[in-house]
Amino acid sequence: MPIAHYAPAVYSRFCCTASACSDNCCIGWEIDIDPDTARFYDTLPGPDGDWLRAGISPPGELPRRFCAGEDGRCPFLDENNLCGAYLRLGERAMAEICREHPRFHNWCGPFVESGLGLCCEEACRLILTGREPFRLTRLEDLPDDPEGTMEPLEPLLALRRRAFRLLEERPLPEALEALARLGYAAQHCPGAPDRAPLPETALPPLTGQDGAALVEGFARLERLTDEWEGLLAQAAEHPELFGAFTLPGDPEAEGDYRQLAGYLLYRHLLPFGLDGDLCGPLVLPLAVCRLTAGLERLCGGGREQRLHLAKLFSKEVEYCEESLPALLPELTYRQALRERRAE
Repeated sequence: MPIAHYAPAVYSRFCCTASACSDNCCIGWEIDIDPDTARFYDTLPGPDGDWLRAGISPPGELPRRFCAGEDGRCPFLDENNLCGAYLRLGERAMAEICREHPRFHNWCGPFVESGLGLCCEEACRLILTGREPFRLTRLEDLPDDPEGTMEPLEPLLALRRRAFRLLEERPLPEALEALARLGYAAQHCPGAPDRAPLPETALPPLTGQDGAALVEGFARLERLTDEWEGLLAQAAEHPELFGAFTLPGDPEAEGDYRQLAGYLLYRHLLPFGLDGDLCGPLVLPLAVCRLTAGLERLCGGGREQRLHLAKLFSKEVEYCEESLPALLPELTYRQALRERRAE
C-alpha cells in the first residue's frame, strides 16, 4: 500500500539558524548515533576516520553516542557553534538525529504525519507566531524507516477534526475547556469517540487547589535542567496563578496560545489515541496553557518569555520518553474528578 506523507505548512519553512541560535541543540543533550552513521564512522579510513572515532563511544558501548565534554558540548561543535563534522566531511558525517532535529514523524498506517518540535527555538517561533489555520499539505518525500500500524484511523481522524473545529471556532479559554470535556466524553464512547456528546452541565471552576495539583503533576516528572526545576519550585509557592487559564494581556497572547494548543493536538492525539488514550491528549492543551500562562505571569510576561517557556516545556516533557506517558493519566484522573463533581 502506498504511504502518503503530510505535514503543516510551517514544516517546509523551517531552516536551522545554526550559530545564531541562542540555545544550541548540540549542547546539553545525550545524543545517540544511529547504526548507519556509527558504521560509517567505524569504517572511514585515514585521518578523517580517526578524528570522527575519537569523538564517539567505542563499538562495545550501546547505545553509541557522541562523547560530550564537561561543558556538555558535542565534540564536533566548533568555536562558532557550527558542526565541524559537517564542515569537514559534508552531510554524510551527520547522524540521523542531527539531520532530522527538530522534526518528528508519526507513522499511522497508510500515512505518516511530520512536524516540528517546540524544543527548537526557531521552530517554536515559527509555530507560535504563525496565524494560519491548521491545514496539512502532502509532501513528496518520505522519512526513513516506516513504522506503520493498520489499526482503524477514521474515528480518530474525525475526533481530531472535531477538536480543531472547537479550537478554531470558540474563544480560547472556552475552547480549551471544551477540548478537555471532549476527551473525557470520547474516552467513555469507544465505539464512536468522534460522535461523543459534550456534557451540558457546567464544570466547577478551576481554583488554586487545582493549580497546586497541576504544578505537582509536572514536578513529579523527571527534570532535566536547573531552570525548569527552579520554575516549578516557584510555581508551587503561587498555586493561584495556575488554576483557571487566563490569557495574558498582550495582543499576541491569544494567537500564540491557540497555536500552542493546536501543536499539542496535532503532535499527540493520534499516537496516544492509537494506544487507547483519548482523554489525556485532549486535556493536555488546557494543562500546558495553564502551566505556561502561570509561569509567564511569574516571570514577568511578554512574548519572548512565552516562547522560551513553551520551548522549555517541550525540552523537559516532550523529549523525555517517560514524561508524557506518566503525565497524561494524571491529567485524565483530574479531569474525571471535575466531571464527577459536576454530576
